[in-house]
Amino acid sequence: MQPEPSAPEDDHKPPLEQSHWVAFAGILLFLSGLFDITNGFVALLDNGYYETTYDHGQRLLIFNYDAWGWIWIVIGIAQLLAGVGVLVGSRAARITGIVLASACLVGQLMFLSAFPWWSVVTMALSVLVIFGLVAEPRHIPAVRV
Repeated sequence: MQPEPSAPEDDHKPPLEQSHWVAFAGILLFLSGLFDITNGFVALLDNGYYETTYDHGQRLLIFNYDAWGWIWIVIGIAQLLAGVGVLVGSRAARITGIVLASACLVGQLMFLSAFPWWSVVTMALSVLVIFGLVAEPRHIPAVRV
């Protein structure tokens, strides 16, 4: 008996098998979206929570708390959707995730005076997301964002 010829391997691998960094970044992007939604609701429901001095009044640097809360909620929802898109292998979701993580990184600079540790942790999370979405998988040559 001759062994049956094996079927040619499918070049398309499931997204989670392409790069573990991409899967990790998708999960972190989803988690970052949850954190940003939480930030948004806190800013909307408890205006005094982010105040660091009495001089700020009802403002966080340049926006009032309601506007800032809605901005974080919208960014958070977009991050949730992009995280799901990254996990299913969408290239557009990876690019969107990089943009949203960058926006989150810059936005957390405004919270440094109010919550330095929370801001630094969230910024580090954003850096990991960006790295995971940009890094080229070593086991699959020439695969980029």
